[in-house]
Amino acid sequence: MVHDSKSATNPLGETLASPAAYAPEILFPIPRAPAREAIGFPPQLAMFGFDHWQAFELSWLDSSGKPSVAVAELFFDCRSPAIVESKSLKLYLNSFNHERMASTELLASTIKADLEQASGNVVNVLVHSLGEYRALMAKNFAPRLQDNRTVIALDRLPLIDNVAPLDASVIEFIRIDKAPNAVHANKETRYTSDLFRSNCPVTNQPDWASLEIKVTGIEIEGASLLSYLCSFREHQGYHEECAERIFVALSNHCRPDSLQVSMNYLRRGGLDINVYRASEAITHADRLARDVRQ
Repeated sequence: MVHDSKSATNPLGETLASPAAYAPEILFPIPRAPAREAIGFPPQLAMFGFDHWQAFELSWLDSSGKPSVAVAELFFDCRSPAIVESKSLKLYLNSFNHERMASTELLASTIKADLEQASGNVVNVLVHSLGEYRALMAKNFAPRLQDNRTVIALDRLPLIDNVAPLDASVIEFIRIDKAPNAVHANKETRYTSDLFRSNCPVTNQPDWASLEIKVTGIEIEGASLLSYLCSFREHQGYHEECAERIFVALSNHCRPDSLQVSMNYLRRGGLDINVYRASEAITHADRLARDVRQ
């Protein structure tokens, strides 16, 4: 279960000092259900995925009191009842700065238990030394070749005038006839953009993201899709809500055979959040390489 946070307040927008000692109680869960109700999430719509957080300012003391640093990867299942508010997670991780931990494994297991308590579901936690993380990033940045796919870079296309905010009806698409050519019908098309902006629902500060949309069964007219995505520019919503709003809009309006929405948000406060939603089961290995702006 998600722990009771009635006595807590959302730290976002507040001026708070980092805790002087380990403070799991500072974690602030936000239920996913209200945002999904506001989107009008269809109960029959299948959605899979996860939220991949990277923490670049993780530090603690080893048994001798010597500081240690690492990069942590945190994986939250999209089926968890709650997300964890990002500032509260930053303050929570900062609370380890003066804590002695017997091992990296103990640190990882402690973070895992606390985040599972806050989010109400299993959380996978990986803690990498800086050398391990450098090697991991070098591997992830290597080109990953895939057959039968087309990549369309949306940012070179013009926008459509006078698009209403969040109006998915602007998106134009065509169905691919499966009968004549099965290979063509199963073609995966990827649409990419670095222009996405939304805004924090509490502070109204801008959130920037690079995104990738993968579909089969349809072809989307690029300028119309870009215009829809850019219509989020004044929208206030958490990262996860924006990704799910796009996923639901494309599912309802375009009805692709398969769909995946991947969003790499820029780092803030030592954390970046990467949101993945798909119509079919995906694994953590399906995450994108770290974006150049992160």
